[in-house]
Amino acid sequence: MNFLEELFYSLMEEDAPNTPKYREIRAVRNSLMDKVRKAMGEDVAEKVADAYGEWEEQQCQRFFYYGIQLGLELLRL
Repeated sequence: MNFLEELFYSLMEEDAPNTPKYREIRAVRNSLMDKVRKAMGEDVAEKVADAYGEWEEQQCQRFFYYGIQLGLELLRL
């Protein structure tokens, strides 16, 4: 694991924000996952949650690297 990966994962461990918008989004997500569980069962809901979690992590990592790259480019100006 390189330095940027270590930094990314250490920042991912920070507490989630406690804002009204975040709580609203989390409630919607939980409601949708409950509907998936009821309609398709726990096994499918678990697979959906895992797949979405992996996708979300890759997206966050990509945005993190873009941010680092932008910061380095700005330092060169």
